[in-house]
Amino acid sequence: MKRLYLLRSARHRTVDSPLSDYHRPLTRRGEIAAMTVGKAMHKNGYIPDLVICATITRARQTLSNMWPYLMDARGKAPGLVYDYRIHMVRGDAMLQRLHEVDAEVESLLMVSIAPGISDLARLLHNGNMDTPDPFARDLPMGGLAIFDCNADDWATVAPACGTLINILN
Repeated sequence: MKRLYLLRSARHRTVDSPLSDYHRPLTRRGEIAAMTVGKAMHKNGYIPDLVICATITRARQTLSNMWPYLMDARGKAPGLVYDYRIHMVRGDAMLQRLHEVDAEVESLLMVSIAPGISDLARLLHNGNMDTPDPFARDLPMGGLAIFDCNADDWATVAPACGTLINILN
């Protein structure tokens, strides 16, 4: 069983910014939201072994604001990889990136932007038809979806293999 945390970047400056989409920073509200998610992860014991973060500014800043709360009980930080490939891709390409993660990694946090991170959540979710679909829309800005994936290693993670544990936002 693999634990996967999917985090959409927090609120960022919008189109009125003179910066390109890639370089738009978080708003103060986004910074606070990222810290809040980090605190909630720590409080609930949601500590990843590895973080893969998109290189887009708002994803990096989201991770930066929550980073102090991602330490384990011994104060050890998770491994960290910045990956430009997960910035502008859809769910199937993000799934391919998951397949590259070492089998020894038990829990993984991916930080990216919509629509890709939400696409991956939809792709992995094995929800039943009796309940409303939590991914009918994109994850909210700063939203975290937590899945347990029925797989022994990341290379075998497949569509609909994820049991949704929680959504934090």
